[in-house]
Amino acid sequence: MSKAKNKKKPNTSQVVFHTYPKLIFVWPLIAIGYIFYPFTGIEGILPVFGWIYLFISIIVILTISVDIERNHAAFWLVIFLAFFFLGMWLQKYEHFTLFGNLYKFFASKDVSYEPGFAITLSILLTPPYIVMLLWSRIQHRWRITHNEFEHISWGRADDSLARGAKRVRSTYPDLLELLSLGAGTLIVYSATGRSELRRIPHVPMLFLLRRKIDSLLETTSVTDYTRDDILASEEQETEDSEFNGLSGEDSDTTGKEPL
Repeated sequence: MSKAKNKKKPNTSQVVFHTYPKLIFVWPLIAIGYIFYPFTGIEGILPVFGWIYLFISIIVILTISVDIERNHAAFWLVIFLAFFFLGMWLQKYEHFTLFGNLYKFFASKDVSYEPGFAITLSILLTPPYIVMLLWSRIQHRWRITHNEFEHISWGRADDSLARGAKRVRSTYPDLLELLSLGAGTLIVYSATGRSELRRIPHVPMLFLLRRKIDSLLETTSVTDYTRDDILASEEQETEDSEFNGLSGEDSDTTGKEPL
């Protein structure tokens, strides 16, 4: 029983994850073609499907083309609310139906869902999407242990960071990527936290991965902390020397930044 329990325990000595190109965020457009296709025979459903498909297409295009930060999204939300209340005010006091006119304009376009086009697009995008997933797992594999941050790329030279790289920070530069796959950017800093060593973008489910990384780094032994302190001290001296323009000179630095 004890052996069975040991097998079920996750490996806490390393964290492995993969990064992907922006093609990974096209999955809603691929999925919706397969999901809608069996229901296209329902009468009157094609206009509704058409607007849903159009909305998803716009979201996917924005996700893979631009980065919408949280502050930018809040700004555009404020602009939308301002136009919304302006339209309500014009309708009530000026008898001008702003949103009614916009609705009539788009309704007159007779937007409809084209099942043949949608399912064909989904089928054609599926093979490159699968190849992208497999290729990323081979070429963009990251492994984090107590000793190093290692980038493993098959057929190329592996890249690794020494023990001193112990500080990480997660950011979410694109709100749509966050909503689509919980994706964000993982930033690796030096032991002192002053130098950015690696910036790893498009990491899916970053908020869950960050928990694993924090748990891994928190389980470092006391001897590991001692070695890290030595590396951090040496790195601090080097950074202070470069910062003060005293490279090559022997000086006794305390690790404090100049006032």
